[in-house]
Amino acid sequence: MSLAAGLVIGTSGHIDHGKTTLVKALTGIDTDRLAEEKRRGITIDLGFAHDTDAQGRRLAFVDVPGHERFVHNMLAGVAGIDAVLLVVAADEGVMPQTREHLHICNLLQVPAGLVALTRTDLVDDPEMIELCTEEIQELTAGTFLAGCSVIPVSSVTGAGLPDLRDALGKLSGRGTAKAEELPFRMPVDRAFTVKGFGMVVTGTVLSGSVSLEEEIWQYPEKKPVRIRGLQVQSETVSQVLHGQRAAVNLAGLARKDIQRGHQLASPDSLATSYMLNVELHLIPDEAKPLTTRRRIRLHLGTQEVMGRVVLLGQEALAPGKTGLAQLRLEAPVSSRFGDRFILRNFSPLTTLGGGRVLDPLPAKSRRTRSELPARLERICSGDETTQLEEIVFLQGVQGLRQSELPVRTGLSAKQVQRSLQPLQSRQRLVCLDPVEKRWMHSDHLERIGRFMLRLVEAHHQRFPERQGMSHPEIAGKLSLLFAHEREVEILLKLLVKQEKLVQTGGAFARPSHVPEVSGAQEALLERCLGIIRKGGFQPVRRTHLLEQLGVDEKAGLALLKSAAHHNQLVRVSEDLHYTPEQLGEIRLRLATHFAANPTVTVIEFKELLGLTRKYAVELLEHFDTQRFTVRQDNLRVPGLLKPQTQET
Repeated sequence: MSLAAGLVIGTSGHIDHGKTTLVKALTGIDTDRLAEEKRRGITIDLGFAHDTDAQGRRLAFVDVPGHERFVHNMLAGVAGIDAVLLVVAADEGVMPQTREHLHICNLLQVPAGLVALTRTDLVDDPEMIELCTEEIQELTAGTFLAGCSVIPVSSVTGAGLPDLRDALGKLSGRGTAKAEELPFRMPVDRAFTVKGFGMVVTGTVLSGSVSLEEEIWQYPEKKPVRIRGLQVQSETVSQVLHGQRAAVNLAGLARKDIQRGHQLASPDSLATSYMLNVELHLIPDEAKPLTTRRRIRLHLGTQEVMGRVVLLGQEALAPGKTGLAQLRLEAPVSSRFGDRFILRNFSPLTTLGGGRVLDPLPAKSRRTRSELPARLERICSGDETTQLEEIVFLQGVQGLRQSELPVRTGLSAKQVQRSLQPLQSRQRLVCLDPVEKRWMHSDHLERIGRFMLRLVEAHHQRFPERQGMSHPEIAGKLSLLFAHEREVEILLKLLVKQEKLVQTGGAFARPSHVPEVSGAQEALLERCLGIIRKGGFQPVRRTHLLEQLGVDEKAGLALLKSAAHHNQLVRVSEDLHYTPEQLGEIRLRLATHFAANPTVTVIEFKELLGLTRKYAVELLEHFDTQRFTVRQDNLRVPGLLKPQTQET
């Protein structure tokens, strides 16, 4: 069975303002499950309850602690909630944790909420209710709760509870279309074992869906786990959806392998890193500016990690202002573009601000790298297409595989495909590798193209007698940049298409390059060609050729290689060289044979040219590679039948 997505509501507010009592009055469930909570009369850790509204929609409540010492638990509870129920006691009004919790929910961009003015049974004067309501309205002005309902209630007498239920029923959750397209993701807020079942974790499903027996990963370790049981609000289901509170029974994990702060998500759907590039907003209540390299606590999802904040483009961030930063962390975090987070002081434990992730897998930034802040600013202010372009730009000549783009942009695979189309048509992004679908920004493509042209020009200066630089030689120089030679091949073809390089055989050269040949080399080459021509179809063995030329092995090999490079000789095998004219004549004879015969054997070919069997086999194998012949068992049949007088 599968349940439709409902609404996840998180409580917030100061300690002892009646959050837990209110949830119990609404649902009948006491969320204080720990013995210490019952003994002390305060909420310490997260509590959970559920109900159904008048429309039959399922409501899940996450009750959070209000004490300042347990804000870290509160932060784990509000990760992914659809709405907040801000609780303010009528007999006390707005208190420090009221403000802090509101700041946190505002920074996390909780999409909806309302205010419950509790403990009205303790206030006799109606004017006090009005004053408290005005104070709340002043507090929430300029936040996501601006203009929201403030509903007076009493959990003791039941006054106002029907109005509160009606108001909760009118709240809407996060947008569902994008969440449906995104991969499954659930930050873990509880982990425990159940006898006979094993490991169970709970959390709010942020996006996607998952079904029984499906394999997912545990992050940040990226460990594969299998789902063997699912529950939503104590009911066994076959699938859980985004927007639901879920309990997941896992196979393949021990208790020590998973805890609050970890995440369950689809394979390769999150990036794991010790660094994050972020947009950061400092709350107005902060007493002093945030300075670079300050020690902080990062709260992302249900995880808490220590680290330092490195501001980009400035030395300090003033209260109430927004800036760019790189977070350098002491433990890995798993995230994707757009994730909201909270920053708190390392000590004392106060909330500094929050923001969103702009790059979940950045390179370590040099603060002097002036272009980074400007690029991140464009990511902050741009639409999805602009964001995608800038994100690919920041990866340099490495680019990004299309499969990586959803994590790096926060878009679904379909949205990525839609955003790529205009960028490709305007030639802002280029698909460098059609196999891996690796995308590179055109600015970097031009830069690496200029570098390749300089490589070829340097080769011309060092080896002026050569036709040009071979593909393997160029790929070798770029091996640190590109893992596959096919990427270099695509770049070379592009430079040839742009007429910045010319290709002659296997050599690439600048259009203006003319190979130099010294008089002595030219004379030696003419002698070499004369000896080979004189041999006719019967080749001169390489050792005998070098003896006749009077050169050593090294000089002889260089001569033969240069002649082959300039298409004056064709290397058939290590010991066998022909001029293009000789090979053309051999091909013509073979084509004539095929005109009268469907096949040729090694013996027939040997007798046709008067060769030894060894050289006949080597020649036929050469023709096989040129697709002039095709081997079928011990026979050859025609491949490309067109006779040619010059080897290509």
